[in-house]
Amino acid sequence: MKRLLPFFLISLLAGCETTAVPENSITPVLTHTGGQTMGDATSLYWYSSQQNRPVKLAEVVTAGDYGQYQSDYRWRDGKLREIKRDGTRLYEKTLKPFTLHVRYDTQGSAVFQRYTVDGSVLPLSDSQLYQLTQQAENAISIVKKQRKDDLSLVQGHWQGNRLIRCGSEKSLEMTFNPALPEFTARQLSQQGQNRFIVVSGKVRRDKVEASQLLMLADDSGQCIAPPALLEK
Repeated sequence: MKRLLPFFLISLLAGCETTAVPENSITPVLTHTGGQTMGDATSLYWYSSQQNRPVKLAEVVTAGDYGQYQSDYRWRDGKLREIKRDGTRLYEKTLKPFTLHVRYDTQGSAVFQRYTVDGSVLPLSDSQLYQLTQQAENAISIVKKQRKDDLSLVQGHWQGNRLIRCGSEKSLEMTFNPALPEFTARQLSQQGQNRFIVVSGKVRRDKVEASQLLMLADDSGQCIAPPALLEK
């Protein structure tokens, strides 16, 4: 029997690291970041809006044995117009590469769709197309909710009980609230062990209060940039 990883493994927890990127001379585009781990699935998000209307959503999702993928969503005039996704997913008990590309008209109808698994073109059901749009709507609602809690995506390299933050390379003191499980705390406290780490947390000057550990890997982990699958 064929097994296909559902399109939506996770819901979002998004916080906000807000930056203004001028799109035109009138109003800025604001970008907020966030992420959540639920079970085996971890997702990282970059959401952009203008005048409280969605413009763009990028996501990176890892789901253990079920695969991983990255997605790029685009809105125009507040309407979802395009989604592109690629990665690997469980299909017939094996991880296989897949791609997905959907375009919508102004009425929300999917006027173009292409879904491939391991090079084979497969149809998208109405239910799958509905799930895609629902995930986008759910993402936005949770991003807005978590923004109020002043959470953002923080990533960097853990060195000697300090976080060297990606981008700024600034050294930050980091605490966890709630506290980490004992095994994970021991991993971080081991002398000489440098780690790549991603958390959802609050940044205050030279400190980070992490609310959830999203990723922990050896120091070879690279800073994660938002996917850019759609052409401008």
